[in-house]
Amino acid sequence: MSWIRTLLRRFTDQELAKKLIVVNCVLIVVPLGAMAWFAYGGFERTMERNVGAYQLQTLKQVTLNIDTYMNELNRLSLMPYQYEEILDFLGSERKEGQPLTLDEIEQLNGFVSKVFINGRVDIMGVSLYGERGASYVVLPESQYITSYKLDDDAEWLKRAKGKFGQPTFITTHEIVSTSGTVYQVFSIARELRSFDTGLTLGYIVIDIDPAAVRNILSQVKLGEHETLYIADRSGSLVIGSTLGVGDPASIGRLEGEGVRHLDVPNVGSLLVSHVTSSVTGWTTVSAVPVRELMEDSVIVRNSIVLIGVVFVGLAMVVSVAFAFGVTKPLRKLSRLMRKVERGDLQVAFPVSSGDEVGRLGHAFNTMVSKLSQLGYLLYETELREKDAQIAALQSKINPHFLYNTLGSISMYAELEGNREIVLMSNSLSRLLRYSLSSRKEMVTLRDELEHVNGYMAIQKLRYDDRIDYACDIDPAALDCRMIPLLLQPIVENALNHGLDKGIGVGRVRLGGGAADGVLRLTLEDDGIGLSSELLEALQERLRSARDVGGTTGNGLLNVHRRIRLHFGEPYGITLESMPYQGVKVILTLPAIRASDAAAPKGEVDA
Repeated sequence: MSWIRTLLRRFTDQELAKKLIVVNCVLIVVPLGAMAWFAYGGFERTMERNVGAYQLQTLKQVTLNIDTYMNELNRLSLMPYQYEEILDFLGSERKEGQPLTLDEIEQLNGFVSKVFINGRVDIMGVSLYGERGASYVVLPESQYITSYKLDDDAEWLKRAKGKFGQPTFITTHEIVSTSGTVYQVFSIARELRSFDTGLTLGYIVIDIDPAAVRNILSQVKLGEHETLYIADRSGSLVIGSTLGVGDPASIGRLEGEGVRHLDVPNVGSLLVSHVTSSVTGWTTVSAVPVRELMEDSVIVRNSIVLIGVVFVGLAMVVSVAFAFGVTKPLRKLSRLMRKVERGDLQVAFPVSSGDEVGRLGHAFNTMVSKLSQLGYLLYETELREKDAQIAALQSKINPHFLYNTLGSISMYAELEGNREIVLMSNSLSRLLRYSLSSRKEMVTLRDELEHVNGYMAIQKLRYDDRIDYACDIDPAALDCRMIPLLLQPIVENALNHGLDKGIGVGRVRLGGGAADGVLRLTLEDDGIGLSSELLEALQERLRSARDVGGTTGNGLLNVHRRIRLHFGEPYGITLESMPYQGVKVILTLPAIRASDAAAPKGEVDA
């Protein structure tokens, strides 16, 4: 299936005009081709069905004519029952070579003459065989013969014995006259029985010229390669009018009536119709090549293909013109957009219609106009920012003065031996420097902890050592990057809202580490804690608040929103607390190492 994905990807990367042409080709060629295919297939099947029905009807008529002819022969085979002397002759016992009497010769010649005189010029010979040795055989161009004996293994004899006096039709075979001439005949044989005893007396065999049946078959108008023949029950050829394509051996044995479509090796597809006679048991078969039947359909097919090619060609020309006409404004718009990408905003799309392309062009012109305005505003903003930076540099004179003053206080306090004032002034100086002079977007956890430690040093002096502060951070996490001033507001919140309202020594524990790409910091105090209602209210504010709280907002909310705005939804602050059991604040940040983080923005030294 990879080749399909490759093909789809190549199609997707093509120009819109080419896509429209390809789609139109598919939408035009496929339906028309399918329609032509099904139409031609239906026409071909209908023609084949109609021809088959016509062939079958013709074969039924031919078979009916042949059956009429065979019934006349059947009546001739019953003539011995009209002559008692003939039955007596067949029932008489004869020795080999025993001559006939004059009366017998006269009676037998008279019987045979009546058979021939009955208008049957198609009869080639008449044979009478007795069960007890009598025989009288008249062949073409021959005198009568009385020396023939029955061959008990003859197939026709076996069949005649099994029919109990019903006629047996013998397929085309050869007979030889006394002069040596060979004749092709087919025969009708009948077992003759005694009226008194019912015993078999003998048999009569009448040989008929196949030309009589061929004349009936010749009444059917055949195609150039059509085959028409008669086969017996075993599928062997009896009489054939012509053998254009196919033969009994290749077509096989057929029974009943119907139309079949056969694929014959070395011949091809044949439409075969067959009808089995109820009189002879023979099957009349007609076989015609399908390609001969479909000669007219080929003309229809070629006409359909020619008309289809002409109309598809015209449709494709119109489709190509339409595709390039529709996409021409889009191509022009694409070129203008590439100019805008290179910074050329002095472009405009000529809108000449109110369709989607016109509206898109109008929106493009509006966008370029606004980009020009925004570019000017951005340039003006950058100038103002430079001015603000210069002003900020100038305003740092006051912080420097404050740092120098705190340094002087620290020096005088140290000369007086007051270590508390020295510690407070130095810590305050570092806090001010970290808060006012740093313009870094990201700092390390180590820097943030130093700021918190300085803040806690001042608070411990303020609270007269009522605060027990401890920090337990995994050293491996100290190089993680974070937003500045995240921890100090949380520590201040713990002091102001937790420990400041209690009595005795308050404990503050700061811990954490980095694992699985997450920096997790925990600040715990043992203050008065939060009620469940207040805890739920704070948590709801953390979940739903969208502002950063301003200068007077809640410290936790400020920190939480700053983290969310900078790193996304998975990170931020969560709270855990119970009344009089302290508050646990958990900060979750991405563990960004100093080597992974982008270089911090430039800073202005104090």
